[in-house]
Amino acid sequence: MIHAPLHPIEQDRLEYLRSFKVQPEVPTEDLDQLLDIACKLLGLPKGLISIVERDVVEFKSQYGFNLPASPRNLSFCSHAIASQDEIFYIEDARNDPYFKHHPYVKGNDPVIFYAGVPIMDQENLPLGTVCVIDSKPRSLSEEEKESLKMISKMIMRQMQLRKEKLELEKKQTVLKEKNDLLKNFAHVVSHDMKMPLANMIMTSDVMRQKYKGKLDAAGEDYLKGIKSAAFSMRDYIDNILNHYESEQSVLNTNDHFDINSMLLNIEEMLGMRKEYIHFILPENNLELDCDESAVEQILVNLIGNSLKYNTEESIRIQVIATESDKYYRISIIDNGMGIPETKQKEVFKLFTTLNQIDRSGKRGHGIGLSTVKILVDKLGGVITCKSKIDQGTAFTFTIAKQVG
Repeated sequence: MIHAPLHPIEQDRLEYLRSFKVQPEVPTEDLDQLLDIACKLLGLPKGLISIVERDVVEFKSQYGFNLPASPRNLSFCSHAIASQDEIFYIEDARNDPYFKHHPYVKGNDPVIFYAGVPIMDQENLPLGTVCVIDSKPRSLSEEEKESLKMISKMIMRQMQLRKEKLELEKKQTVLKEKNDLLKNFAHVVSHDMKMPLANMIMTSDVMRQKYKGKLDAAGEDYLKGIKSAAFSMRDYIDNILNHYESEQSVLNTNDHFDINSMLLNIEEMLGMRKEYIHFILPENNLELDCDESAVEQILVNLIGNSLKYNTEESIRIQVIATESDKYYRISIIDNGMGIPETKQKEVFKLFTTLNQIDRSGKRGHGIGLSTVKILVDKLGGVITCKSKIDQGTAFTFTIAKQVG
């Protein structure tokens, strides 16, 4: 008996094998099914899917066997992976000069017939074999040999998929840990920053009351500026947190609500019941089945922008709501400042601003529309923008209807 030689680039093969993180003690159902097909297709009573480690051959799947493992120096599979042939094939080991004295050939349940195909990766590095075995002499036709080769490729693909799945799960775990850390950090920073901002706002109010009549116009303006800057920073922090929470949220609720009731609540929330604001509700009161809080956040952002970026004496905001078999479609149309055509595709990117001053004399932070885009994506829809300077803007977004 001659021990199997090592593969020509054995160290590379072992390193690549380790990258699969193969766990032989956990059988894989898909591999069992493929081995079952191989043995039944070829009419053979026994088969193995093996992984050839440094010193031992582990069995990922067994058919007609119940073996823990095999020493590598005794394994037929070691010869199969070292061979340069596509299939390692022995019709009658008793007559083979290399194997006729092998302990597996001379045992009580002998290995007489063996056909093994290396399980090869894309770089032609063998991980192990798929082999079929019999205790009596056999032969395979060329078609049967090709079938075994094909099954070997299918096994490699299953192992590759498993490797990719493990790598993806590892990345997801690391990403979740980082996101949790970032979330905690964001909330701590938010709390630590909001407290001094609240003190700035309160202090500016106290100083204005305490020194009322003693401050000149410049002093009044300074205090107003401090308070305004503090409010602006607070809004910025809130927007950042909302954006982050929108990225991390999973929209899986299926609420039933009507669009007009939601719009009336938003009208009151944003203080829109004023003579110079004309808020036009949809003619058809559309009923929706989707995540209500996400839709409300989208509409509050878009309608809020229509109010802020509008310097007309008479503000006009119209909402149109329709539906098709697969989507709800909602448009918010205003007569505001408008968005330059060159910027209309960029407004949904985080921190993209138009350098426009809103109705209150403030500049935007470039966060709100990015948050809207994330929510629309999670609702299975798309959002578009059409606008003309000094004529107005129309934002239209869709929501995928939930099946069932």
